[in-house]
Amino acid sequence: MLTFRPKKQKLTPLRVLVTSVLFMLWIVLIAPAHAQSGGAQFIVKLKNSVELSSAPSLRRLEKEGEFLADVMARNNVDATWLRAGSVGTHVMRWGSSVRTGDQQSMLNRLASDPEVEFAIEDRPVRAFATPNDPTFANQWALRSTFNTAGAKFDQAWDVVRGSADVVVAVLDTGVVFETPDLMGRLLSGFDFVSDVPTANDGNGRDANAADPGNWISSADAQTQAFSGCSVKNSSWHGTFVAGQIAANTHSDSDVAGADWNVKVLPVRVLGKCGGLLSDVLDAMLWSAGLDVPGIPRNPNPADVINLSLGSPTTCSSFEQTVVDRVNAAGTLVVAAAGNSGGSVDSPANCNNVLSVGALDRDGSRASYSAIGSAVSLMAPGGFSNGLVGLGNSGTTTPASASLVSKTGTSFAAPLVAATAGLMRAINPALTPAQLRSQILSNTSGFLSPRSSACTANQGSGSCNCTTAVCGAGMLDAFAAVSAAKGTRPVANASASANGLGTSGYQESATGLHPVRLRGSASSVAAGRSIASYAWTQVSGEQLMTGTQTTADVDLPAPTSSSDLVFQLTVTDSVGEAHSSFTALRVLASGDDGSSPSSVANASSGGTTTPTTDNGSGSSSAVSAGGGGGGGGGATTLPGLLMLTLLIGLFRKSGFASATMTGKL
Repeated sequence: MLTFRPKKQKLTPLRVLVTSVLFMLWIVLIAPAHAQSGGAQFIVKLKNSVELSSAPSLRRLEKEGEFLADVMARNNVDATWLRAGSVGTHVMRWGSSVRTGDQQSMLNRLASDPEVEFAIEDRPVRAFATPNDPTFANQWALRSTFNTAGAKFDQAWDVVRGSADVVVAVLDTGVVFETPDLMGRLLSGFDFVSDVPTANDGNGRDANAADPGNWISSADAQTQAFSGCSVKNSSWHGTFVAGQIAANTHSDSDVAGADWNVKVLPVRVLGKCGGLLSDVLDAMLWSAGLDVPGIPRNPNPADVINLSLGSPTTCSSFEQTVVDRVNAAGTLVVAAAGNSGGSVDSPANCNNVLSVGALDRDGSRASYSAIGSAVSLMAPGGFSNGLVGLGNSGTTTPASASLVSKTGTSFAAPLVAATAGLMRAINPALTPAQLRSQILSNTSGFLSPRSSACTANQGSGSCNCTTAVCGAGMLDAFAAVSAAKGTRPVANASASANGLGTSGYQESATGLHPVRLRGSASSVAAGRSIASYAWTQVSGEQLMTGTQTTADVDLPAPTSSSDLVFQLTVTDSVGEAHSSFTALRVLASGDDGSSPSSVANASSGGTTTPTTDNGSGSSSAVSAGGGGGGGGGATTLPGLLMLTLLIGLFRKSGFASATMTGKL
């Protein structure tokens, strides 16, 4: 091994300059001269690395470079050193001889080297996904702006943007199906409003979930049917709620929805002046795919039910029974806590319901929001800063679509429902109990913008939330979906020949003893399954063609001595992947036991789990003595001659420095 150890002489500027130049040239020379034109970069850390200071010593630079050069050379990696990184890492650039498709297999090979702590792609980073919807800049509820109550959907979208296989049922006033920003996002739904005057569509229950309008005129208010109801225009409440969840995001129009792909099941339960509990409970059962007398079964059972409605009563046994049955069917119930400023309304106060209170933009409790021990968590509902969403310009019947601003716990709840939908997109196996637990365990801490804390009996008024009266915390969609993504699978790869395990060296009589690869001991997180196996051969005599996709693979026996290295990638049912390596040395009959001619340059014996987070990168076989990108460099004659010349110059400069120092 070539080393550069300066004699113990006083450092001079000349000596520092020469040593630095020598170090840089030496690193470059471990790769072919044309490697300078390489593009992508990677980061490597050696297990014996130390963190270099801003002005590292010459000895430390030399030693780090010495180890690094040795690792690159024995793994046949064509790369150029760029700079020392933080926490003991080095940033390298791939040489021009390395194909893009081979980079991951080389990183895997480096990661399996016993002297390497990790080797990872120096991947590009970008700003969080930002929709181009014109009003998104005003949708503070979806954003992660510092020191606000925004629910961090903009960060969550870099983890998941939803799935069209997930359904959120919106039990509300129905929707205006013609709303442009909801096109393609709505299922047909059902109308459960049984009282004809309340329905305002000329009949009772039917398969049309369209919102005809729920205005109350002065004349209506004088009738017995609507006595005590306030005169008002149509609210288009259900359309706004549906838009909070599923307005077409990144559509270059209107607003962004919290989930880019989810389907909304509109279920009409409210009409003029509200609705009936019996209709709501029937609709809940139907939405979950359960039977309701006289109604065809729902062909699109919901993953989540959103209830932006309620009444100021305690949860009845009937309501609790329905909630329990819906949960048992696999459907999560999310409900608005209420806008009366007092205790939580029903059905939000039923057990196993996510009860959602409202926050203003600064994180304070929205003045109207219900609080108390029955609140599960708080989410953006607005107060002095409203939520922007989808509406309609019609004051009675539907007219043209419009954008409006609204406030209320009614609009905080759908953000929680959308979060649960994103989580189901990641892991469809999550139960309602797991969804509730992960959402509540991954909230953000409350902010304190006001002068006083909220108390259970204070009634309306802005105040600072605490966990005593406002639930677990503020909705954090990013943290919740990250938790749902959960643990990666564990790829457990092993190889054998002659029926022996992977520990120690193996011997294989030519043509008689096949190689057996076994991955069936791999495992996945609870509630998931293994979706695919992918075996590839990294190096050694080529026994495998392409990728093998079964857990266990039998290969023919090698015909010559060889170090065989294989990679197994396991992908689970939610798309998480993990890779591991297994290596096997085989000796042909009559071999004297010396190193095989096709050294694999990955650790032989045992299973090595790389520290990279990828798991699905392609791996190419490495030919004998070469590799998917070559080595060379310092082992070539010009390289050796140049190094000899540089070492000679270095020594001369060292003596000259010492002589000059002695005269001073």
